[in-house]
Amino acid sequence: MYGLNIVNRMKKKEKLIFPKETMIGCLADYISTENENFQPMNANFGILPQLDEKIRDKKLRYEQLANRALECLKNMK
Repeated sequence: MYGLNIVNRMKKKEKLIFPKETMIGCLADYISTENENFQPMNANFGILPQLDEKIRDKKLRYEQLANRALECLKNMK
């Protein structure tokens, strides 16, 4: 991502910022937000924003989170 932003800067294009609904966007937001109790972590579904509807089946919930992330990526500029 950083390398792409350097190329975009050289070409006078906009920065590439991933949506918070994606794992990389959520992790970037997590590490760049000030927090007194910051704890380094790996990627996990628990840090993604919750879905609008509550889904108890974990497999189905993770599938919906992944589908939402893909839709966000498709709708990026």
